[in-house]
Amino acid sequence: MKKLINLAFLVLGLIYNFNSIVAQENMKAKELSNIEYLKEISEWTEENREAVYGVSESSFEKPEWGNYTQKGDVVYAHVIDWPIDGKLIIDRGMKVRTAYLDYGGKKLVTKLINGNLIVFLPEKAPNNIGTVVKIELTPTEDWANLERYRNSNTNLKTPSENEKRVVFIGNSITDNWTRDHGVFFESNPSYVNRGISGQTSAQMLLRFRPDVIELKPKVVVISAGTNDIAGNRGSISLEQIAGNIFSMVELAKAHNIKVILASLLPASSYSWSPSVEPANKIIELNKLLKVYAKKNKVYYLDYHTAMVNNYKGLKKELGRDSVHPNVDGYKVMEPLVKEAVNKVLNKQ
Repeated sequence: MKKLINLAFLVLGLIYNFNSIVAQENMKAKELSNIEYLKEISEWTEENREAVYGVSESSFEKPEWGNYTQKGDVVYAHVIDWPIDGKLIIDRGMKVRTAYLDYGGKKLVTKLINGNLIVFLPEKAPNNIGTVVKIELTPTEDWANLERYRNSNTNLKTPSENEKRVVFIGNSITDNWTRDHGVFFESNPSYVNRGISGQTSAQMLLRFRPDVIELKPKVVVISAGTNDIAGNRGSISLEQIAGNIFSMVELAKAHNIKVILASLLPASSYSWSPSVEPANKIIELNKLLKVYAKKNKVYYLDYHTAMVNNYKGLKKELGRDSVHPNVDGYKVMEPLVKEAVNKVLNKQ
């Protein structure tokens, strides 16, 4: 996972440096008192929430005029030193689909001129602090990371007639299971881990066929939703998250794969998305999953009740942070999921 940054401090540093230059070069520049300055920063941060919260450091080379941050296939160009000629030179490696001011309010022209990739800006900066140019990239082909398990899936033998294969599809909580307590999968060789860190329900739905259906399991354990709530791929409603998960269930049932629908684990905060308060949203999404499971005769696996503390978060002794289980956390989960698998396989 890319190193997450606190953009507020980044912006403060950039603005401080830039304002120092302006003060030296332009004596007519507006001088702000500390209180006025902090107020203006606060207002700027609120107006630019999309580019401030839930972003990660971009892999593109840091430009002279400011900085880049990124959220999925969107790059935010934080322009501190506004180009006098209105020509913003950006990293040529960007596969730009569209660039905007005002987060979509004003479309900007982007052209390749003399080897430079240029976004054409208004001659005058919209504000004195820093302006965000939103750059939508052409989505990468492997948006769902289908490549991750491609070779493993090819090399995995078709299950024997008596094998009761169980596939676990999920996010980092599933992905890290093998790393942090791999003995569980080693002692249960019919269990196949297909978790990918950071993934949302939509990404799992897209890879459900190659990573679940084509492996011909008897059972699938679906664990999804917390990264959606964190906003990893942008804003999405609880109903939409649930819909993606329900679609996975329906795909499994259509291929005679029995389903274990796992609850989201409790979480009080996300280190990579600090503006989100997930605890109550997780509870509400779990309610939607439980109701659906009951109505559609699907096994609902309740991790949440066994792992939640008095503050609706993950018990400290069960997590290595506020989201991910530690070894003791997995030891709580393992008998629960094994019991679920046995019940589902033995159900007539």
